[in-house]
Amino acid sequence: MAKKIDPAVTAQLTDAVRELEQRSCAEVVIEIRSRSGSYSHADARFASLLAFLGLLVLLFSPWSFRPGWVAVDVALVWLLGLFIARKNDTVRRFMTTERERVTQARQIASAAFHDRGVANTAGETGVLVFLSQLEGHIELLADRAVLQGVPSLEWNRVAALAHGRHATTETLLEVVRELTPLLERCIPIKEGDVDELCNVPRFESE
Repeated sequence: MAKKIDPAVTAQLTDAVRELEQRSCAEVVIEIRSRSGSYSHADARFASLLAFLGLLVLLFSPWSFRPGWVAVDVALVWLLGLFIARKNDTVRRFMTTERERVTQARQIASAAFHDRGVANTAGETGVLVFLSQLEGHIELLADRAVLQGVPSLEWNRVAALAHGRHATTETLLEVVRELTPLLERCIPIKEGDVDELCNVPRFESE
């Protein structure tokens, strides 16, 4: 389970968003999640793998076991595997493919884009910067006015920065800072622009 974000990092991200919104009309929201889903299927995979290995040990052990106890022991090993997987994100990474993890993160990011109101800004200038820690993935989602105003090659360059390595909160800060001059140039702030959405990153442990 991921810990809460360091208050100093939260302050840095908040300041970076505030600076970006003082220089462009974009409305940037940061969401950080410890993981993008329960990964119960990964837990079950690991538990089943451990139970299978336990069964092999029992079957080929030089010692004899009563058939009834074999079933009980395998069930106990399965439960132990389930408990370990639920407490260890490394196990969940091991028992899932990168494609599964990225797909899961993108689905949750798309839901957050609407749930956080990023899709409902007055000027259609919302931008979601989403980090899912278990998956090590950052997703950038933007509303219509941003995608129309920013050249696709330049937007994709920032997206490549986000996707280029295992993502952390430090990577998240770099992405926001990369977005600042780009959005300032392509969708500069207008007179009467109002800060519509919260600048403080939201962290969810589930």
